[in-house]
Amino acid sequence: MANSHYVPQLILRHFCANNSITYCDIQKRKVETRNTRSVFTEKGYYPDELEKSLCEKIEVQFADLLNKKILNSRIELILTADELLTLKKFLLITIFRFKIMEPNELELYTYFNKEEIEDFKGDFFENLNKILECRTKEEMFQYTDFKNESSNLTLNAYIRDVLYSYIVFVSSKRCEEDFVIPDKGYASFEGSATIKKLNAILELAKKTNDPLLFQIASMSTPHDYLVFPLTSNVAVLTMSPFYKLCLKNSPYNIKCPTETPTLSKTPGFGNREIIEAPKLKAKSENENEYTYEIKQLKVEDVTFLNSLLLTNVDHCFACADISRIQETVNRVNENMDLSFLKCIDK
Repeated sequence: MANSHYVPQLILRHFCANNSITYCDIQKRKVETRNTRSVFTEKGYYPDELEKSLCEKIEVQFADLLNKKILNSRIELILTADELLTLKKFLLITIFRFKIMEPNELELYTYFNKEEIEDFKGDFFENLNKILECRTKEEMFQYTDFKNESSNLTLNAYIRDVLYSYIVFVSSKRCEEDFVIPDKGYASFEGSATIKKLNAILELAKKTNDPLLFQIASMSTPHDYLVFPLTSNVAVLTMSPFYKLCLKNSPYNIKCPTETPTLSKTPGFGNREIIEAPKLKAKSENENEYTYEIKQLKVEDVTFLNSLLLTNVDHCFACADISRIQETVNRVNENMDLSFLKCIDK
């Protein structure tokens, strides 16, 4: 049996300081300095064949993209359509590679039996294999059920969240706070206006009979965005298609749900200065190139994203240096007792 990482080492290596990662076990209230081979791993977590597929069909390709292009970009990042697909495929695999029932799904046991809930989620290994076998976005589209006939609601929803998402790259390099990496690898955010937002799109679509609005409504889920840390200083957010309607050049004149310029006080990451359309350039008749500005975040923005990541922890998370997440600890400690993380001497 292989020793399987549910957060791959290609990500963990970028959360290291002096070749070691700081591993924080919330359940045991313990902090250790470890090597990446010994964290976020379990023997036999995946069958050997699936472990091989994860490596060959996505990790090798994404590691090349991450190390050669994403990490070498400081101000802006240029991606081809194929590279963008590789990124989104990796993010989808990140969502599905951690095997656990979410708290809100556990609540469904009151109304449904275990087999019925497993139908909603789909088989753990089958979901991973479905995504891994996709080589084009058209092959992924087949799992997007606009007629709501599929029982696998989880696969359907997250493919919409990622495949139809509006990508934003963010960096914490100019502030003093690092990103953390949870054992689940990502977190989602649903603002208080989530349902109102979906209803508003549908109402506007019906009033205007605009096909684009109907399309955006069909692509949207309750999630405002998902956040995926790629390194201690770089993360990618997959924004709901709704936010395409809030851009400066949008003809719909829809205001972002924000009253302040900082992420930490806005529902749905609604800062117009951060949400910006990529620049599209046609390299050839059949190939496009996308230029993304890498947005620099303030400390309060990073601590907000970290608070989401920490609330999505199953039992542990990691970081490069405890001293560089102290504002996060201060913020989250109000709702989670993280006092054991304060004043740690490395």
